[in-house]
Amino acid sequence: MPLNLLAKLAGISRQAIWKACLRGNWRGHSLEVRVIQGKGGNAGNQYLVSLTSLPPELQLRLRPIQTPVQNPSKQIASRGRHGRADKGKKRVVISRQWDALVPFDVLTKAKIAEDLKQEIRGLLAAGAAWGHVKVLARNFLVETTRSWGFRPSDPASFEQACSIPWTLVSEELHYRKVHQFRANRKAYEDSRPRGRRSIEGMRPMELVVGDVHPIDIHLTRADGSICTAKLIGFLDWATGRVWCDLIAFDTRGGVNNRDVIEVFAAMVEHPAFGLPEALYIDNGKEYGFATYLDDAMTLTVPGFHGPGRSMRVINALPYNAPAKPIERWFGDFESRYLSTLPGWIAGNRMNKRQEAIGRTVAPYGTFDDFVPAFFGLLKAYHSVPMGKQSGLKGLSPNTTFQKHVAAGWSAITMSRDEVRAAVARRVERTVIQGAIKLRGRRWTCEELWQYAHEKVLVCEPVYPTPAELLLLDMKGKRLGIATPDVALHPLDHRGTQSTAARAKAHRDAIVEMARSVPKIDVAARLITLGRAQPVVIPNQPTGKMLLDPSERPARIVMPKKPSSSEERRREQDERIAAQMDLVKRIVG
Repeated sequence: MPLNLLAKLAGISRQAIWKACLRGNWRGHSLEVRVIQGKGGNAGNQYLVSLTSLPPELQLRLRPIQTPVQNPSKQIASRGRHGRADKGKKRVVISRQWDALVPFDVLTKAKIAEDLKQEIRGLLAAGAAWGHVKVLARNFLVETTRSWGFRPSDPASFEQACSIPWTLVSEELHYRKVHQFRANRKAYEDSRPRGRRSIEGMRPMELVVGDVHPIDIHLTRADGSICTAKLIGFLDWATGRVWCDLIAFDTRGGVNNRDVIEVFAAMVEHPAFGLPEALYIDNGKEYGFATYLDDAMTLTVPGFHGPGRSMRVINALPYNAPAKPIERWFGDFESRYLSTLPGWIAGNRMNKRQEAIGRTVAPYGTFDDFVPAFFGLLKAYHSVPMGKQSGLKGLSPNTTFQKHVAAGWSAITMSRDEVRAAVARRVERTVIQGAIKLRGRRWTCEELWQYAHEKVLVCEPVYPTPAELLLLDMKGKRLGIATPDVALHPLDHRGTQSTAARAKAHRDAIVEMARSVPKIDVAARLITLGRAQPVVIPNQPTGKMLLDPSERPARIVMPKKPSSSEERRREQDERIAAQMDLVKRIVG
């Protein structure tokens, strides 16, 4: 008996019983104690006291709780009901009615059942509804059973026996995923397995996600029509901060590359954001400028000042919205912040929110009225703590950013003009009198006045109309920034000054080139080269030509004299006669 039960039986504490076990006697009786290893207690030691060594009064108290146990006979136990011997094995091939009706052997039934299962899977993979699957599968089973030679005496009962059990269809419902993959790729991408991402250890602007989102708030145009604004946003994944801008159209239209470039350039210029290390964007046309950024932002092309930072552009996979955290931010900002403003119509444009039955919510106002309210809510978002289960661990975006700033992080910025120049393609132009031509205009700069080569590379902006052009030499090194060459009035004194400055710059460049090379007398060098060449001694002549024509072995063959006019006329008559004779023979 364990000590705790013995202490309860004797009405004393367990500590007193334990001390008695250590002494070996209790109330004048020697206790027989056994120590075993178990859990708890003194280093896992447990004490058991033999019942026969206890005082008689305690043994009498134990009798009411003792129950004799008799082992049942094995013969009686074996007569009890056991589980089925075929438990877990399929006892029905298709249905009980069909199995009992058709006279096929087991292998034939199994072959028909497998073909039926494949038919059901194919129907579900093709997008058939539940009811259609049962009807079409039943017809397939009827035709297949008859094709194996079965001719029912009662066609009605046979078709009833070919009804498809619901369990047979429900077991294959997972094949609907095939139809979802083929016809509804977005739903498939939303449900497919994904790996988890963590912002632990990320730096601000290490990865920026960009996207365009239509705002679900009705606004009023100047002509009284209703419109919605477009949001161009860039999310700093590490801190949750968002740099964005709004755009509205007077007529129908969409966001283009120029709009996205201006928002991106404004973000890169701001000291709290700066140039991202990686840019994660969609494959839409409005992000075509990123193709040029992918090369230009490596900063190996001269023309960008300050410390270098390489940047790579990552294009999102199609139907991969869950992988972009800015998509989740759009939904969260709409539901938690923008929904508090008048004019919010929710996200379903086909089922807009209504103030009353049949009446859509009233618009918020004009676009100019909406912009201050939007950016006020954006400031509130930046200061509100996130959930503890979010990546920011209960901190607000501003607080998270402040921690990185305190740790020493600083941005690398670029001016908007340099960003615009980065979104450019290189074209080759000929330098004519210290200027180049591009898009019907002349461009020049002081570096071109001093440029002695004929060709130059021009970084032509792809989307915005340029005010300046970045010039590179043919090796890709920075040459200068060209501006439009403005034509001046003949009496304008600035024209004279400009011409003189250009001439002086070009002359100084040529003089500097002349000073850098040695003076060489080319004529003297050529004369010296000719005199230094060895004289070639010819061989003896093989023959000698004579001036006497009679001694020449060859004669000049004179051309045949032309025939007279009579001979030509006779030859022509003969040809005509021969042709007429040929025609008569053919005609018959």
